[in-house]
Amino acid sequence: MKKNIASLFLFMYLFSCGPNYDCDLVANAYRNDECLLIVKKIPSDIDDRFDYKGINLITKKECDCNSSTSDRWWANYKAHIEIDDSIIKKKGELIFSIHKKDTILSINFECDGKVYE
Repeated sequence: MKKNIASLFLFMYLFSCGPNYDCDLVANAYRNDECLLIVKKIPSDIDDRFDYKGINLITKKECDCNSSTSDRWWANYKAHIEIDDSIIKKKGELIFSIHKKDTILSINFECDGKVYE
């Protein structure tokens, strides 16, 4: 419960300030998230949420990549994600990767013109 409340306050702080938020603070928050998923279900395009479901690459169990912190960043790449693609965002890193059959798209987090790794 405390983690959810802390995430909610961080989310409100990050996005309530408009375009003047602290990029380093946002980057540090994004570093904590992880998504290791083989996509089996694509969410609707109705909203900007990132709610992909599938199989965890390591545990091979069903999982999802929901994040109240990073989903708006990840949602920017929804148009590139298809069934059976692998999504990889490792904890501690700021690279979001989409692994396709013949291509890997690796996207670094960018904020105010600065590229984070």
